Amino acid sequence: MKLNTVKDYLHANGYSEKPFMKKSAIINSEGKREISEINILPFKHIFISQSQKEVYILEEKECLFTSNELEKMDNLILTFIQFLSNKDAIKYNINLVLLCPFNKKQDQKELQKMLGFERNKYTCRKIFLDTSSKDFSEEMAILPSFPLDVHLVLKSTQIDSLSNKIKEVMDDNLYSALLKDAEELTLNQVLVALNSKGEAHNE
Repeated sequence: MKLNTVKDYLHANGYSEKPFMKKSAIINSEGKREISEINILPFKHIFISQSQKEVYILEEKECLFTSNELEKMDNLILTFIQFLSNKDAIKYNINLVLLCPFNKKQDQKELQKMLGFERNKYTCRKIFLDTSSKDFSEEMAILPSFPLDVHLVLKSTQIDSLSNKIKEVMDDNLYSALLKDAEELTLNQVLVALNSKGEAHNE
């Protein structure tokens, strides 16, 4: 299941699982008033950020989600939103992540119909991840708030060219200092060195 991969990814990025419960007064079978907790966001896999401002809801299927299933989830989230104040950041930062296979064996008409649901952002962001993808890490890069892992490989000639361009605008001492991993530079040191280089050019 790719669900566990996404859960691990969220945990690694500071998100934690959290149910959303609300206390409510009810009348029991004996006619007495008592306090009970109700689940106002009845999903099994809910993650919240450390800042308590963003929520991810995860759902996974081994086939496409149906229109009825999607509408039901949307209504559950809409009901949850009614419990939140306009000042609550979570109200505007709910992500519904839906995992299922997009392989060619699926009915393409049904697939496009399902993906069309992604455009409906009235209650929350809808994000579909293709569990049949050969590189699922690329699918997860779609998730908001997560940086893409980009690897840039330069040829030695390109590196030399970039180094020369940097030397043209940077003081030799500062350039040497930047090559030393152990040395820490302050913003003021950088500005002073660049200013000195500029004054030298002006003379």
